Amino acid sequence: MGDTLKLDCSGLVCPMPVAKTKRMLNNMNSGDILEVSGDFCEAGENIKRFAENHEGKILEFSSKGENYHVKIEKM
Repeated sequence: MGDTLKLDCSGLVCPMPVAKTKRMLNNMNSGDILEVSGDFCEAGENIKRFAENHEGKILEFSSKGENYHVKIEKM
């Protein structure tokens, strides 16, 4: 298992959380973990879909109200 990085996207609306997630994943090594959190629920769903289609394995996804947390392993 690699490094664990955290990305706080609180206060950001789409497409910024997805763009920041993409930038982080592009600079990570295979096996690294990225934990993304924020407070715009739609962004969490978009991040999940993006990661599933681009180099990521979803390890955990949760949302409560507008808050979300996505844990992604870089493949």
